Amino acid sequence: MSRRNFLEGAGIAAIGAGLLGMAGCGSPSVASSKGSETKNAASSGVSTKGTSPYAQINPQDWDFTDCTIDDFSKTTMFSEIKFGSLTLKNRLIKSAATSMVANDEQKAVAYHSAIAAGGMGAVLIEGSYNMLSRLDAPGKVTNAEDRLSIEESPLEAICKAVHDQGVPCLIQLKTATPGIVYNWDNMGPEGETHRASLLSANDIQMYIEDSIEAAAKLQAIGFDGVDINAAGDNLPARFFSRFGNDRAVDDPYGPATIESRARICTELIAGIKQRCGQDFVVQVLVNGAEENDGSLGDSDLCMAKEEIAAICQALEAAGADALELRLGTFQFHETQFVGDAVWGANGLEGSTGFGTFFNFNQHFGGLLDGSHSGCGLIMNACKYVKQFVKIPVGGVVFMDPALAPDYFEQALNDDAIDTIYMHRPVSNADKDYANKLREGRIDEIRPCCRCLNCMGGPCRVNPTNALVFTEQMPEGYEPKPGDGQKKVMVVGAGPAGMEAARVCAERGYDVSIYDKSSVGGLLDFAASVKGGHEQLGRYKKYLSHMLEVEGVNVVEGQEVDADFVRKQNPDVVIVAVGGTRPEISFSGTDSTPVYSMADFMSQDLGDRVTVLGFNAQAVDVATFLLSQGKMVTVVSSEPATAYATGQSAMLLRYTKPAFLAAGGKILPESTIASVGDGEIAIKGASGVDATILCDAIVDANTMLPNTDLVDALGSDFKVYAVGDCSEPMNIQSAVTAANLVARNC
Repeated sequence: MSRRNFLEGAGIAAIGAGLLGMAGCGSPSVASSKGSETKNAASSGVSTKGTSPYAQINPQDWDFTDCTIDDFSKTTMFSEIKFGSLTLKNRLIKSAATSMVANDEQKAVAYHSAIAAGGMGAVLIEGSYNMLSRLDAPGKVTNAEDRLSIEESPLEAICKAVHDQGVPCLIQLKTATPGIVYNWDNMGPEGETHRASLLSANDIQMYIEDSIEAAAKLQAIGFDGVDINAAGDNLPARFFSRFGNDRAVDDPYGPATIESRARICTELIAGIKQRCGQDFVVQVLVNGAEENDGSLGDSDLCMAKEEIAAICQALEAAGADALELRLGTFQFHETQFVGDAVWGANGLEGSTGFGTFFNFNQHFGGLLDGSHSGCGLIMNACKYVKQFVKIPVGGVVFMDPALAPDYFEQALNDDAIDTIYMHRPVSNADKDYANKLREGRIDEIRPCCRCLNCMGGPCRVNPTNALVFTEQMPEGYEPKPGDGQKKVMVVGAGPAGMEAARVCAERGYDVSIYDKSSVGGLLDFAASVKGGHEQLGRYKKYLSHMLEVEGVNVVEGQEVDADFVRKQNPDVVIVAVGGTRPEISFSGTDSTPVYSMADFMSQDLGDRVTVLGFNAQAVDVATFLLSQGKMVTVVSSEPATAYATGQSAMLLRYTKPAFLAAGGKILPESTIASVGDGEIAIKGASGVDATILCDAIVDANTMLPNTDLVDALGSDFKVYAVGDCSEPMNIQSAVTAANLVARNC
């Protein structure tokens, strides 16, 4: 079965139609508040994606992605704003987050320079360096061997590169986040426990003094300011919240008062201002809402919104110039900054990663709007805090104004937020994001799919970030001009084929792309199953639009064989026709039929469904069916470690517990021995055969390569195979292979 055969099921087209139209640019639905009351859109009767009880916890509403803006350059998001002593040219700020290139000067300079050139209002650099003269010394910090000091680092060159683009540059001061373990004086043999009591009075003073000294060094090499990470489980946050502040009641840094809880940070802010001057900007990253994700509801020690507002007032009084708010959780560190994963399981939104589910009507004080797949999640918290401070307040974690321009513009105009902090949509997906948005070229913005493949590999839609200046991509971000005049023929218009055609055309080649169905390949199917979270409809629209922009000749409804290729006589052939499914060794019955991936969505599957395969497609199908109220079992001959092959490891840490908690069952090292009437016999790893109830089977076994066309062409042409027809895996690997082939053909 080819990639495009997946689109032949009428059910897929029907279910996916609404999702595929979701691309941004009518009526925005920013949650509003009056005084301290905040409305959660998830409670307003919006439609859900499934009938499972778990799908009802955080019903999703995608009616917020419209755009009525004619001229983005005249919007509030592209207006100037005072940011301490700085004037930012717009409200879009690149947040401080891991780049994976911190210690490589060539990569780091190019990376940050490209982001600044892309039109952001300010760029914040990650704090992945040894910046504290005593605390970062050997014997005090246990795992900083791969972190450079300020003097050894490329920070001065990075800052200059950002400034050369006319953009302010700040850097984060990050201390004692997980992965950076300090040997505090009061630390016991159990190691780091993220409690304020671990620090002695000497530790606290050393931290404050070292941080002030680091700020002075950073100012000396050109930085405009610092971003103090006082959120999540980073050091000051342990003191802000009673969840981590277990010091004595009468301790000057203890939990008794807001003043004492904020003191570690207010003394640091005041010290930096005194040492570096009032014009040196100090921003503070703070929890906008807190919840005990490890034991939901057991959150009486977490900060309520009133406490957060009071902490923010204390920070402002100490001299803070701006506030950035993010999610505050304590047991699963990544939830603080990859909130994308919380919405990663379609129909099971709100996963904590512990097999439980946030209810955004109640958890986090009911302050957050969880109905938009996490988009703008923190904005209600920002609006609440803004009532109590005069300095700019912004939010981070899935802030993507290109997805929902009216939604974000209204938030800015309603004084809900002042600034929009972004990382993955800009740093990984499209470094020219701000320029394109300002110019109204939304369809040319590569959308961040929130798949989290970038946490350990190339971005799904833009592999350059992980590969530039390596042997695979020595030329850097931009592909080199084409090698003379070439006629390139791309067969198959899925994501791999469209990416290959786009890049070849960008290099100046004469490119035609053919598909026996229509452009998109498996993207339509994937969007139907995955839902709106990964924005695959938007990604398809981007790829289709870029084929038009680059002048690619698109031919739909054309079957391509070797004879057809020979008639076209191209110089280069790129084959991206997708893989095939292996034959199964059993047959279904009238009571328990077997359906292919192409047609299962248009069938009445009954209540109990078995899905074959451990690949990412199979897992997505199983999750989708579970959210529809089905009882789902996933069966594979592969070991348990192969479950969800092709899905990012970070996303899997949330989606797998959600699937199991909602009643899904996983049977590794198992095969279907026979199919009966309403049941199937399973031969499992235990050596004991078992029978399970089953009304239908969906064959989602991992695809096999499909090289028929490549083999038929032989050596007559310069032929490349990319995507699933060469090595079935996922969109990320297919697009990466296509991009590399197109850059070098």
